[in-house]
Order: sequence, then structure tokens, then C-alpha cells
Amino acid sequence: MSLKAKTKKLVKDKAARAVEITPDFPSRINIEPTNRCNLRCRMCPRQDLTRPVGEINMALFDKLAEEISRQAPVEVRLHKDGEPLKNPQIFDLIEHIKTAAPSTLLNMDTNALLLDEEKAVKILDSRLDILLFSINAATADTYMKVRGSKKFAQAVENIERFLALRSERGYVWPRVKVQLIVMEDTKNEVGLFREQWQDYEVDILLIPAINWGGYRPEVGSLMRMPSRRYPCTFLWNSFSINWDGKVSFCNVDFNHLGIIGDVNDQTIEEIWKGPEFERFRNLHKQGRWQEIDLCRDCNYWAYTKNVWYQSSRKGWL
Repeated sequence: MSLKAKTKKLVKDKAARAVEITPDFPSRINIEPTNRCNLRCRMCPRQDLTRPVGEINMALFDKLAEEISRQAPVEVRLHKDGEPLKNPQIFDLIEHIKTAAPSTLLNMDTNALLLDEEKAVKILDSRLDILLFSINAATADTYMKVRGSKKFAQAVENIERFLALRSERGYVWPRVKVQLIVMEDTKNEVGLFREQWQDYEVDILLIPAINWGGYRPEVGSLMRMPSRRYPCTFLWNSFSINWDGKVSFCNVDFNHLGIIGDVNDQTIEEIWKGPEFERFRNLHKQGRWQEIDLCRDCNYWAYTKNVWYQSSRKGWL
């Protein structure tokens, strides 16, 4: 490689690292409105759920929104485990955070089964930026197989109505994404899924299945894994808040297996810079992920960019 090419690559690598490594405050924050759900999906670890089920307290959400407002712009995703539309205050949450921090890039995921016309209109009238529809099938048979529901037609109909209402109003927001999780059960429907949604004003996402920290190896993920493992960059840019205020070091922590703090008593910044989070980061930089229950057999790290280089003496830097 020529000196000019090496210099160009170094500049590019440094730019990527600056985006992915955010030492002062997370660039992406998941806030869980609720972990209640109306589906029991095959690729989800919900069947093993033992942590309490509930909805986030509005006073706690106010506290989070206020802190985020001082750090904006930040990407906030109103989702972790569960179906956000199961929280009766979901529209209050959307309105509150966009009022407190207007520059927040606000995302929400939904399976669309609860998205009747009234809720569709409320979302369109809100300031939500991105709405992701988690469909994960292109046929009723596959939907039943992976989602355990016979309501495939209802989900599609609800999404189509939402898109029609958005078009009638002349809106371009929220930006809409439709998602298919690609795994053994769905891999043969990739083409059909594209065909079904290609004529709509949506982004089509084909997402390799994750194994939820090794707790769902049977989903048959088709993810192409890098030849060599590197630290999971999510630990340096993402923050996951459960509905009860407990903070997980990783978004795949469905069962309070990796709690590092509690925003009821601490700030996001305190936890982000705190010793518990730093302990997990250091284990990753030392290549000792086998010592972490949620990381040992995980494939989620492969979603992240490799912005690291390895030192024989200091591990990953």
C-alpha cells in the first residue's frame, strides 16, 4: 500500500472511531417504555423472562428527558424488550422527550398489531422521527411459525393504512422502515418480502438474527461472522435503560443479567463513566469476553464496526 493510500485509510479509520467511540455521553440510548408484549416470537428469549413486567414511570422519564436535553443531539429509541404500544402513555413519552430535547432523533419499533387508525393518527401528529415495523415474515405461514400468531394479514393491513394516511396528509415523517429478521425460517422469503414492500415509501431492512447473548442459538442466524473477534463497540456508544430504571450494559440483556446501575438514583452520565461499565469495557479490550455471561457466546458484537487495533502488550486499543 502506498504512503498516500495508508494516510487516506488512517484518516478514514480515525473518523469512524470518533463516531463509534463516545467517551462523554452515549450517542444512542434505548429507553424501554414497557417489556409487556402481545407476541411470543421464536427468535426472542421472552419464554425465559423472569424479571418483572411493567411500564416506565413518567417521573423517571421526565428525569431522563431533562438530562438528555442537556446532551442533545442524541438518538433515543423507545424500545428494548416488549411492544411500546402496550404502554398507554406512549404518546406522552414521545411528546415529552421531543419537547424537552427537540433535536433528539427519536425512534420507535412496533409489531403493528395494536396500530389501529386512532393510534396511527396520533403517531402522525406526533414528532416521532423514525418508525420501524418489525414484520419478520412475508407469508402467513411463516408469520405463524416465527411469531406464533395468525394475525399476519392484520399487521400488514395496519401498516398499509398507516402509510396511506401519511400519504394523504402529505407527510414525509416519520420515516418508515419495514424489517425482516433473516434466519433459517425466513431466508427463503427475502425476495418476496422485498417485492411486497418495494412500491411503498419505506426503507426495507434485512437484519441477520442475533442469538441474544447465546440464549437463542436455535434461531439459526445466518450472520457472516468476522474471522477474528474484536471488542463490541456498542459498549462505547450505546446505553440501555429498562422500564424500572435499571441499566443494562448491553441491549440484549433481557433478564437483568448485566445490570451496571440505576437511573432512579444515578444520572446517565454517572453510569456511563462509572466503574461497573468500565469493568465490562476493559474485559472486552483485554479479549476476556468469555468471562462475561452475556458476551461469551454472543454474536451481537459482529453488528458493530471494528475500529480497534491490537497491541501485543495492551490488548485492544
